[in-house]
Amino acid sequence: MEDMKRRSTLIGVGAIAGLPWLTPSRVSARSGRTEIRVGEADVHELHEAAADLDAIDQRWGGDRLWRTARSHLAWVQHLIDEGTYPEEIGQELHQISGQLTTSLGWFCYDANRQDEARVYFSEALNTALLEGNTPLATRTLSNMARQSVDLGKPREAVRLAKLAEQNASAWSAPPRVTALLAIRAAQGYARGGDELNANLAIKRAWREFDRGPSDRDPEWVLFLNEAELVCLEGMCRSDLGQHRRAVRLLERSASLQDIEHSRNKGMCLARLAGAAVEDRDVDRSVHAARESLRLIDGGQSSTRNRMQLVVVRDSLAPYGKHNGQARDTIELLDQHIA
Repeated sequence: MEDMKRRSTLIGVGAIAGLPWLTPSRVSARSGRTEIRVGEADVHELHEAAADLDAIDQRWGGDRLWRTARSHLAWVQHLIDEGTYPEEIGQELHQISGQLTTSLGWFCYDANRQDEARVYFSEALNTALLEGNTPLATRTLSNMARQSVDLGKPREAVRLAKLAEQNASAWSAPPRVTALLAIRAAQGYARGGDELNANLAIKRAWREFDRGPSDRDPEWVLFLNEAELVCLEGMCRSDLGQHRRAVRLLERSASLQDIEHSRNKGMCLARLAGAAVEDRDVDRSVHAARESLRLIDGGQSSTRNRMQLVVVRDSLAPYGKHNGQARDTIELLDQHIA
């Protein structure tokens, strides 16, 4: 309970103030040289700080996090290179470094720093493969698959999702993980216009999700609640041109999301606005776009969400001449996201 309270406090201020530097518990001088000793307490704090960064991302987005994460990763790598610790502590430090690296890739992706994101994802994947860390490989490949969809590389996204599934099999990943990988594959199929395989992957994702949570679920998959899976299916339906169906799903998802997942809610609302205008439901599009914009005004910092709202603004443009609400919304979007 105390950890949850601390995490909530960090979520409220961390995206603005950043996380504090962590200092190893014992530092001593020997022969004029400073020795950094790293113990279990230090490793615990490093694990918690990495988890806090991911939690802040879920609430606020990655724009304000990638610099902090990059500095934090540099500190962990410094401890690996210069610290004094037993072998088991060293293994944990390498695990933290890998998790921070793939998280940093995700934050850069959310901030639309795509080239940097791919570098960090590749580094994390190389680390995972060298160390035989199949959970890290699974997470990283899942992240890479999602990015590939946004980069307009749907076949690459499917291939990465399948590689992630192979790695997940190696550690007998729990159902929530396999559900995530199935919906990642579905997103690739949908963006590529492959309705048959997208439908099969969506069904597989829901089948795995309905098997329920597990005490083996890694922390990085806990964001995949019902609201998020509904949203991801809605995004698939939109990419397949099934806009009316997408609107129903995305509207349901937005109503289900909680405050801890505000960034995802903002993206869901932006995609809802896009699907609604494609379905010629301008009023619903306007409402969803304004709700997404309200989250941005409240401190959300996700360039990815802003870019989706740019798409919405451009889609609303033909209606702006004859619809006052559309015209006012276009002006608001111009003021806040241009």
